[in-house]
Amino acid sequence: MGNAERQQTPLVVLVTDVVEMVQHLGKYKEHELELECHGHVSAIVNPQEFKQVVLNLITNALDSLDDGGRVKISLTQRDNHAQLKVVDDGCGMSEQTLEQIFEPFFTERQDGSGTGLGLSITHRIVDDHGGKIQVHSDGPGKGTTFIVTLPSIEQLTTNGTSDEQHKSKHVA
Repeated sequence: MGNAERQQTPLVVLVTDVVEMVQHLGKYKEHELELECHGHVSAIVNPQEFKQVVLNLITNALDSLDDGGRVKISLTQRDNHAQLKVVDDGCGMSEQTLEQIFEPFFTERQDGSGTGLGLSITHRIVDDHGGKIQVHSDGPGKGTTFIVTLPSIEQLTTNGTSDEQHKSKHVA
């Protein structure tokens, strides 16, 4: 899709839209979904691709919960980066699962649902946007935390051009 479709995007609006959409799905009505944001948070993203990241992380978190479970989503701006954190109190993950979680077609679902592609695609999108995605769980039954960190401004080189502009000047 390329950088041409990336733009400075207020993430609160984008994440709120995804949260509101997911809350109306019947299968999640017994789960609590909380969004916390302090101040303006934005990043340079392709809005449609980043919505896919948010949707994948939220639905995976919700799918890990028992009735009455909770997912907390928070957005923060730190220096030149925006951070999205999705924390659930669901089934958690073993060390072995954590090691394979971003591999294509990897799934732990016993009911046959899902393709094992959601987190692989999520990782690719975050990586393509110059970001990082981290996952942590204290083990089975102890919930999971995903943290996505994205650049919120174009990274400048010493001559004042963006890295992408700099690269394209040398490639031509």
